[in-house]
Amino acid sequence: MGSRDRRRGGHKALPYVVMPDHFHGLIRIPAREEEGGHKARPYGLGDAICAFKSRVVVKYISGVKAGKWPRFPGKIWHRNYYEMIVWDAEAEENISRYIRMNPWKLIMEGSFDGNPFRCIGNPNLLNLAKVGILCSRRVPRGTDLNPPECDEVFISGFHSPPEREILSVLLERRARVICCPAWGIDLMRIPKEWLPALEGNRMMVLEISAGLAGNLASAEERNRFVLKHAERMWMPHVSSGGMLERLLGSL
Repeated sequence: MGSRDRRRGGHKALPYVVMPDHFHGLIRIPAREEEGGHKARPYGLGDAICAFKSRVVVKYISGVKAGKWPRFPGKIWHRNYYEMIVWDAEAEENISRYIRMNPWKLIMEGSFDGNPFRCIGNPNLLNLAKVGILCSRRVPRGTDLNPPECDEVFISGFHSPPEREILSVLLERRARVICCPAWGIDLMRIPKEWLPALEGNRMMVLEISAGLAGNLASAEERNRFVLKHAERMWMPHVSSGGMLERLLGSL
């Protein structure tokens, strides 16, 4: 491969993602090759980034002239870029996962039926038919925790041990899920079991306005949200005298 060919795509683009104000990409640079008995000058990362930035600018200016895109003040790109050397296959896999998950770490804000919320994942799931799942913490032995088979979106706090067990079944089935956690989403650690669902647009992690404290009051607020916005409910067990029974009795 000649040096000119290398500059036209000898490198291999791996996972990448475009974010609102930055870009992540993993690039594999080919080894130097012989040219006329001599080692060719390596086509390095700087060459790839320079060529990429240049082509983006040319394409964007073309779109501006055609009236497709707005004009931009100053420059499109920052002067420099951040780089990291990938030393082995494990590091490549970890960085690839980080890149793929970047969009799902972007916190979005909105409102639904008058309720403000913040979320990561696919917010369009809120607009689909939903099955609410609520279950008391303590269930009798033999209680069926196998959720119904359906095409609707399942919504719950998935906070109690039985609800977490139900969530595992739903994720295994590749069902669509809205999870309202008991904590804020800014610093939450996303369980690795959730990653395929988030990447596949099958999951939304929803933080409602009062759902930050992780106490009984916020749990009740989340349960009310589920009861209000689910088209139908599935409740494997409601303990007598428990918070869930009192909540249902107040509706």
